[in-house]
Amino acid sequence: MVKSMTLFKRKPGLTLEEFNRYWEKEHGPMVLKIMPGVRRYVQSHVVDLGKGEPKYDGAAEVWFDNLESYKRAAEFYLSPKGQVIRDDEARFIDKTRMLVIVVEERVMKEAP
Repeated sequence: MVKSMTLFKRKPGLTLEEFNRYWEKEHGPMVLKIMPGVRRYVQSHVVDLGKGEPKYDGAAEVWFDNLESYKRAAEFYLSPKGQVIRDDEARFIDKTRMLVIVVEERVMKEAP
């Protein structure tokens, strides 16, 4: 299984609450509706620890069955049909601070 992991920072002027609400209620469902090959999608919203502004506001993990499935999704994202996702990201994400890595998991411990 292949996973895309993305770290996000909200656009200036958005509160963390506004960012989280839009990401969860608008963007996430839209991505799941149109992005091909998604096996699992998890949003991780930052926890306010009272230590100032976080470097990132959240992380998305998107699982695919294999590298080919991920590549098809990446091609879709960069295509004219994927423009709707990119345009929506520009509404709430500071894309200059977005960080994406593609990984294969190596589970070191599994809960019993």
